[in-house]
Amino acid sequence: MQSVYEKLTRRFLFNEYVIKDEFDVFVAFETMNNRGKQLSNLELLKNRLIYLTTLYDNHELNPAGRSNLRNIINGTWKEVYYQLGRDKTAPLNDDEFLRAHWVLYFRLAGGNHTDFLLNQHFTPQKVHEKVKSYVALEVPEERSSEADFDNLVDDEGYAVEETENRSTAQLQPKEIRAFANSMRESVGHWFNTFSPDKAENMDDEERQWIERLNRIGMPPHFRMLVTAILKNEQNISERIEMFRRIERFIFVALQMTWRTSNYGASEFFRTASDFYNGKVSLGDLKGNLNYRLRFTLDEDGSFQSRNFQAVLQGRFESGSGYYTWPGLRYFLYEYELDLLDQSRQKKVEWKDLLKPGSDRITIEHIYPQTETPEWASAFNDIEPERRRYYNGSLGNLLLLSGSINSSLQNDSFANKKRPKYNSQGIKVRNGYSDGSHSEIEVSQLEKWSPDETRERGLKLLRFMERRWNFTFQSDDDREQLLYLKSGEEPDHQPLAETT
Repeated sequence: MQSVYEKLTRRFLFNEYVIKDEFDVFVAFETMNNRGKQLSNLELLKNRLIYLTTLYDNHELNPAGRSNLRNIINGTWKEVYYQLGRDKTAPLNDDEFLRAHWVLYFRLAGGNHTDFLLNQHFTPQKVHEKVKSYVALEVPEERSSEADFDNLVDDEGYAVEETENRSTAQLQPKEIRAFANSMRESVGHWFNTFSPDKAENMDDEERQWIERLNRIGMPPHFRMLVTAILKNEQNISERIEMFRRIERFIFVALQMTWRTSNYGASEFFRTASDFYNGKVSLGDLKGNLNYRLRFTLDEDGSFQSRNFQAVLQGRFESGSGYYTWPGLRYFLYEYELDLLDQSRQKKVEWKDLLKPGSDRITIEHIYPQTETPEWASAFNDIEPERRRYYNGSLGNLLLLSGSINSSLQNDSFANKKRPKYNSQGIKVRNGYSDGSHSEIEVSQLEKWSPDETRERGLKLLRFMERRWNFTFQSDDDREQLLYLKSGEEPDHQPLAETT
């Protein structure tokens, strides 16, 4: 304590800077703070906007208006920081929000948002640079004589507005006010796209669909679109319908094809901005999604299976099959939720699937990757070189309700169905019979063989069709997507696509 006291009283130094006027205060703030921990772009923008309010002439922004505009800016940033830090366990990135709002507000997606905001748009030069404009003058309600009144009407008796030709800033105070108000109106909706469970005045079904979008992975352009919908669409049913359509698009057009997550990004950035600014309707958004789906679904709703086969081909050739398909975890969780609707007791939480290490809930190969003699007997009718196709086929993959020791994955099907205990009587793994609803469903089978693998795979594909509202073109398509047929392999070439 003595050493701390000594440092505070003898070595703690202060630098005093005398700032001559308000103009220099904000310049000094940016310059000096950037010498230490660099200011965030959000902090720099706030400082810049307040600084700009000091540059206007009084006829452009009187003292009362100047104070009011500063209060708006300060209030906006208070709300922004509150919302971005509202979830203490996972605070949101302020620069991601700043960029998202920039795209929505200015309809810009290319280029650098920081450069645009600080070096191109909200600049002192655009305040100092004056343009000629006609400004309406306030007309007193009472006139002292009829002569004064006569000066306010034309020959036909219509009122004539008194104006004055003035020089005003290229960047006007109302533009700063509108921008700040827009940020304040948007940030709460931005937060709700990440944490719908903490959203106020939100319908439970709406929460569930936004949670689905987060589980499947919401690309930035769709998160901006969801933000715009939450802000501007008042009809809850319409909002839910749009979220349902977006989720379907992400699963069908992205997860079931070779496309990357930025497919159609530029177009959806513009669409999100147009809806945010009231330039297009919800119907236009639906039409845009349908237009992009034309490369995946035919007009009758049938799925172009070659796209999905292109995703799966290399995975089956490498021996992993569906196990490394990016959409698998989300798909099996949705199947689990579908079974949950019939029983009401939830067995698996999505967050449990994301836990690291040994605590993570796994997806198990029912017919294990490491074959034991007992399992070899069950698949004896299948050529050894083709058994890996059964191993990675969709029907052989099962969502578990808890993590298990890897050594137990090779147990026989009969042993997997019931709980397993060690010599001390401690349970070392759940059995399928007391696991997830998906496990319970499988536990009701007497055995697991090639036939059960195929039948469950077809069942899951039919669920896929029902859940995402499309159909495979034929039974043969479904069979090919299971990769269980021996002999000639399907044509895996994807359909050609134009942008």
